[in-house]
Amino acid sequence: IATCPEIILRQEVLKDGFHRDLLIKVKFGESIEDLQTCRLLIKQSIPAGLFVDPYELASMQEKNITEAEMVSENFNIEAPSYLSTESEVLIYARQDAQCAACFHAFLPVHCRYHRPHSEGAETLVVLGNPDLLVFCDQGEG
Repeated sequence: IATCPEIILRQEVLKDGFHRDLLIKVKFGESIEDLQTCRLLIKQSIPAGLFVDPYELASMQEKNITEAEMVSENFNIEAPSYLSTESEVLIYARQDAQCAACFHAFLPVHCRYHRPHSEGAETLVVLGNPDLLVFCDQGEG
């Protein structure tokens, strides 16, 4: 049976308006000795009120800014939230140069249009915690 060390997950939404950036930071507890051989894959659900532009992701991968892939297919980035469904993105996190037990991932997210409502009312979009998948190559040993 595999045991899981303490993991600290922090999500930050950067910028204001319709075009935001999601920064995901993960720090593993001290019980994992060597993370140099590990890769961290983050599976992030994107609620219907937000979307990730697959064309923007492809461009960012070409520029080596992020390494991510859309899991969901056939969704319309132009559709309003009430005509949309949740989607999923897989993001490879990068190891932090200053912290051997730390990883971070960057994902641009965009707000969808919502149904019109009375003046002054706000709409809440909840971004849940992602699933973390870790693979460590321990060699032939």
